[in-house]
Parts: sequence; C-alpha cells; structure tokens
Amino acid sequence: MARRVLLAQTSFLGDVVLSTALARTIAGAWPESELWWLVRPEAVSLLTPTFGHDRVIAFDKRGVHRGLGGLLATSHALAKHGFDVAIGVQRSLRTSVLLARARIPMRIGYAGSPGAWLYHRRVAKDGAHARDRLIGLVAGLGIQVPTELPMPHLGVAPESARRIEERLESEGVPPDQGLLLVAPGSAWATKQWPAAAFGQAAARLRTLGNDRVVVVGTRSDRPLAREIARLVAEGGGDTIDATGGTTIADAVAWIARARLVLANDSAPAHIAAALGRPVVTMFGPTVPAQGFAPLGDRVQIVERELACRPCSRHGGNDCPIGTHECLADLSPDEVVSAGEALLERAVSGRGTA
Repeated sequence: MARRVLLAQTSFLGDVVLSTALARTIAGAWPESELWWLVRPEAVSLLTPTFGHDRVIAFDKRGVHRGLGGLLATSHALAKHGFDVAIGVQRSLRTSVLLARARIPMRIGYAGSPGAWLYHRRVAKDGAHARDRLIGLVAGLGIQVPTELPMPHLGVAPESARRIEERLESEGVPPDQGLLLVAPGSAWATKQWPAAAFGQAAARLRTLGNDRVVVVGTRSDRPLAREIARLVAEGGGDTIDATGGTTIADAVAWIARARLVLANDSAPAHIAAALGRPVVTMFGPTVPAQGFAPLGDRVQIVERELACRPCSRHGGNDCPIGTHECLADLSPDEVVSAGEALLERAVSGRGTA
C-alpha cells in the first residue's frame, strides 16, 4: 500500500467533484493512506473540508504558475512532499510532464492520453460515465474496482455554514424556513437557461414550501440575479442575492442548506448532487450520454430531444446554428414539474431527505 497518494485534477469544478468518487474508492481500499490533491485555486476550498487544508495544493496553471517556469516551480514543490504515487486524473500533457518532473516514483494515468509514455502504469479509459472512468484508475494501484461504485461526496466548511446562517438571520429567514437555491450562471454562454425562465420557475416552486429564493454565482451573474428577483417579487416572494460576494466554500454551504436547487449543466448541479440535495438541472448543448451529468436519485435532468444535440463537449459562447433552441425553448413548466416531483419525494421520504 502506498502511504502518500496525489490526485492531480486541474480541470473544471464539476470534474473535481466527480473525482471525489475516485478518492473514496482509494480510501476504502487503503484506509491508512494519505490522499492529497493538486487542483486549480478555485477548487481548493471545495475539497479542504473533506481532505484537510494541508492536503490540497493549488496549481494556478493559467495564472502565477503558467508557462514553463510555473510548471518547474510546481514540480519542485511537489517533489518535496515525498509522494509515493501520483495519478493523472485528467488527460493532460501538462499534468503528465508535471508529475514526471516531480520525480514521483509511481505515476498512473490513462492509456492513450497526451504524455501517456511518462506514466509507469496506463489504464484504459472505460465506462459510460466519467465517475466510472475515474474509478477505473484504481486498477493502476492494484485495487479491484468495487462492485458498488461510490458516489461523489463533498463536505461543508463549518465557518462557511456559520456565515450562511448569519446572513439568513440578518435577512429575517428563520432556521426552519426552506431555501430554493438558483444557480443561473455557467462558464459557457450556450449552457445558460434564460434568467427569465429561472425566475418564472423559482416564483412557482417557492410557494410549495414558502421558501426563500437564493441566487448564487459570480459577480458577472448579478444581472441574472436581478431578473430572477424581479420575477420572484411579482409572485410575492423575496430573493437573497448571493452572487459575487461568496467563496466556493460559501456556495457549497448555501447549496447544502437548500431544500431544492435549480441549476444549469454546471458545477453547482454537481455540488448539489454530491451533497445529496435535490437538484433539477437543465441540459442544452451537452447531453447526459456524454458521461458528465450529476449522479444520484435526487437529480432530475430536463432537456429537449433535438437532432443538433450534442453540439460540443463543453458548450460554447455561441449556438452553432444560431437558435439556442435547446435551452431557449425549454419550458419553465417542465422544470417546475421536475422540481415538484423531487419535493414530493422529499415529503414522502422516497429518495430525498
């Protein structure tokens, strides 16, 4: 058994969330090992509540660590930690070179990936879902893939949970009032369901439990939050705008507090699923069959069947055919119905808490 294992995953937040299933598999087989992470700076606070502040290392590959100088400096820093094994969790030439330069004695990655020749053990990338493909990497450690695959899982930072409760108290929200959380943003413009549709769906769903609506996102999502708040107000509800002023750890705490989450095919949907929160997620340019959908029986995916889908792997800034009908024509009625189904299951105790 290796004493110290590094998981190098510097892709998007949603990919990091899915990779926690790989970590859980290793921890289950090797409970005495130390699991460490190398991630983008924004993902650090996502993982520290579960894995510890000292075991999550930031690699700012597009910032201070960009270029050859940043790669060499990071590899030198990694070498000092004395890792026994490193796993290149994504198919990345930069990652394989970084781990090789760190002289980690056992390096594992996907067969056929860029820089695969720098890995000592190469594993076939098999499985219908990214979670399954990620867990398959344990074969490089000599660990048998379990029959029942673990689900992604996240913890909540206590200090973030306290900040959220303090904010709710200041907003006049009692501890027993539910939250309907809306995450309308995405790194890709074509993945965004219109803010007006989010607002209409939230205005209707909030009345089912007298929920307070909370909008989370980055500073650039504030115009979306204002439109959602306007429509919720027309239905007699109040909205808390938490866009732009929260860390990733705080966003996790907001999601953990929610009774229901509405999100695009983006990181908040994966975070909600990993926290076991009921989530309705809208798919547009991508499709679940590509293997990156959030997992769990508390997930409802809403989408339209169109011949042009999927149009890309990640989404983009412009619709290739100029209509964006995959999301523009997705009715709030469908999202409301999916949300009602999840809330009904919560009340009946079937699959939700």
